[in-house]
Amino acid sequence: MEDKGMSRRRMLRVAAVGLLSAGLVSRTTQAVAAGTIESHYAVRGPWAVTASDAGDASGTYRLHHPADLGAGGFRHPIVTWGNGSHATPALYPGVLDQLASWGFAVIASTDTTTGTGTEMLAAAQYLVARNADPASPFHQRLDATRVGAAGHSQGAGGTVNAANLSAGLVTTAVPIALPAQLWVGAGDRFQVSQLACPVLFLSGSNDWLISPASALRGYYDQVPGAAAMALLKGAGHNDIQGTGGGFLGYLTAWLMYRLQDDAYARGAFAGSAPEFTANTAWQNQAAKNLP
Repeated sequence: MEDKGMSRRRMLRVAAVGLLSAGLVSRTTQAVAAGTIESHYAVRGPWAVTASDAGDASGTYRLHHPADLGAGGFRHPIVTWGNGSHATPALYPGVLDQLASWGFAVIASTDTTTGTGTEMLAAAQYLVARNADPASPFHQRLDATRVGAAGHSQGAGGTVNAANLSAGLVTTAVPIALPAQLWVGAGDRFQVSQLACPVLFLSGSNDWLISPASALRGYYDQVPGAAAMALLKGAGHNDIQGTGGGFLGYLTAWLMYRLQDDAYARGAFAGSAPEFTANTAWQNQAAKNLP
């Protein structure tokens, strides 16, 4: 017989998933980009963007990348994206196009359950293989040594798992609205204490149910190496969907800093006076061990 307390917790999980899927715990009033660095990276970058579908035996994917691949000899870093529960890449056009416009080759698994991280890792490996394939338009146009993982909710857990499973392929991670362990299924468990790459935890101040500040701080404290965290004031659990809202600036800046060696973007998080720590559009900011 099922324990009554366990039954109630399961009912709460189901109710919360239903609310989140319907967007009822989501569209709240966000703070707007306020800092100079944040504002710079909150807008579209210099690359024209195109999108297409792809896949192989490992899965099916949505690709967003610069239309003029490799222009000027540039090698595009790879970003693998993880969807939230029951979501598809179609719900994240703002994020996927934004990152592609800043020179990243972004690949998003079409799987609606990305918590294990295997789907996200397979996606990254797909692009690494295309970079080595003379018949592919990506051939010799990607930087297969610069791979980031980012994802939302269940995909945020998948981001951590993909990084931990990647044997060093994933060199930075951005989990967005990473769920408290109460909401994580047994097959999707993740260990932030095993992260060996720099990580940026992002969430919203109104995401009190799934990804509260206390849980995020606990994850941040467990990371042994380089890490940063911040909560966007007024943002709810699903505000990364659609346009990407107020998350775009620092998400883009972090990936530019970590994957494109952008010194200006680095100033948002590292150095003697990191911008994000004094940015009043955000709260609960923290950073440690950032190079």
